[in-house]
Amino acid sequence: QILRLAACANMLEMAGSGMQASQTVGKMWNPSLYIGSIDGNHDDRISILPPRIKQSMPSPEPKPGDNGWLYRVLEPYYSRECVDNVMSAMLEGQISSGASWPRKMAAEICELYKVPVALPTSSGASALHVALLACNLGPQDHVLVPSLTMVAVANMVKMVGSKPIYCDCAPGSVNPGKNQLLEKATPRTKAVIVCHTYGVTCDISAIAELCKDRGWWLVEDICEAMGTLADTGELVGTFGDFAVSSLYANKPITAGDGGWVHAKDEKHHDRLKSLINHGFDPAYHFLHFETAPNAKMNGLGAAFVCSQVKMLPTLMKHRAHIASWYREGLEDITGLRCIEQRQVDAPWVFGIETSDRATRDKLRDHMADRGVETRNYFYPLHLEPVNFYGDDVGVYDVVLPNAEKLAQVGFYLPTHSFLERKDVLYICSLVRSFYESSTELPAAPRTRGWVDLERSKMLQPS
Repeated sequence: QILRLAACANMLEMAGSGMQASQTVGKMWNPSLYIGSIDGNHDDRISILPPRIKQSMPSPEPKPGDNGWLYRVLEPYYSRECVDNVMSAMLEGQISSGASWPRKMAAEICELYKVPVALPTSSGASALHVALLACNLGPQDHVLVPSLTMVAVANMVKMVGSKPIYCDCAPGSVNPGKNQLLEKATPRTKAVIVCHTYGVTCDISAIAELCKDRGWWLVEDICEAMGTLADTGELVGTFGDFAVSSLYANKPITAGDGGWVHAKDEKHHDRLKSLINHGFDPAYHFLHFETAPNAKMNGLGAAFVCSQVKMLPTLMKHRAHIASWYREGLEDITGLRCIEQRQVDAPWVFGIETSDRATRDKLRDHMADRGVETRNYFYPLHLEPVNFYGDDVGVYDVVLPNAEKLAQVGFYLPTHSFLERKDVLYICSLVRSFYESSTELPAAPRTRGWVDLERSKMLQPS
């Protein structure tokens, strides 16, 4: 068995070398997030947009200095056990969605969240898709969603035929509160999606009570908040009818891609299992009673992430340390505000907010020149150009001042499981040097490629 695993490892290493040598069209500044343009001329698509969208669009992403990135904004983190599990799955033929590993992964999720139902999916978006299908939403229904969040949230509402109603952030928060939801509620409201954006929890207890009183479905999107604790000390993802999460490579635990959906009520198991798999019926294999996607997760991805689930509480404690280091290093910088701080302060990514858009862009350029990657806050969903080109013409005329302001001034700093206090304080010193030119910069504590070296140590056979 050991010899077979070693042979498999050698083959994968050779395949990896070949992949690294492969080329794509042009140079990729950020290969992990490279997305090709669907249009050859951006100007043609932008020139006809309404002024309100054009004037608020984000600036192009800053490029690194001559030495490349020293600190990436996020890094995948996994152990040797993950690799060994994948090898075992390959050797035993347990590679499909019907293999044992997705069931093992589901059991780990159920144990962590103390729920009776959890099902692996191909992505966080597909998990949200099937959760909304399970809510029996239709064209007449409205779904309240945050405007300051990932576009997948609105996309999945549209894909089930319903209408997303965009809600502003509460003052001082990156999430809507109960009042913001009530401001946008209509007689056609049937569901609410909360996102705990950037791993900062919303006022989930009050929102859950509101949904219960109104008879609305509550779906918790915890793609950015897996393992995150609410102010009550309970895991977010345990308050709603359904919770969905992502296992993309930038998340605290990862399968590369993938996700899951879980539910508090066991009655949802059979329907969710069917919806994830083309609407198959357990009694009649090729008899289908509703239209459904293929949202299954393959066995290799499940094998890769399975052992990571139990690591999540420990990883989130490290996120809490990162937050405390950033708050320490950025304290008392005039004109700079750190991301909202809840009672349990362990955001997925650590955000900062400047006084205005021009300062934000200059600060991001300053960090990029010194090898520190950053990422803007989300662009509000109600302002997305897709609304102009799609079926929601005019929704961009709605003013959501808090979300719009955050999108203009906010961005987040490197936040991942390889960072130590010395790294965070060095990054903070670069931020401080932008505002205080007299700041004496310490030498960088790392050299380029340091994360890959750390990762290779973790992956050594025990």
